[in-house]
Amino acid sequence: MITSDSISKLAPALLIAQKSIKFAKKDAKNPFFKSTYADLESVINAVKQSLNDADIVFIQTFSPSRDGFLNLTTRLIHSSGE
Repeated sequence: MITSDSISKLAPALLIAQKSIKFAKKDAKNPFFKSTYADLESVINAVKQSLNDADIVFIQTFSPSRDGFLNLTTRLIHSSGE
């Protein structure tokens, strides 16, 4: 994965976003373990506005993995390009 040489603008923006991010709601159920968890939609709902307010966008891409599963990669990009 190619990353920025510097995160001098991204790091403070992440701090701003992190200060306002609330926990994702655990509203999905796993009947096998009889538990609840935060599904991907709940996680996105918990972080998207705070990240966007700090000029950070996230992009998620899938790639194949072994045994027919998929990997999910999340990339954070600041408006500065970092």
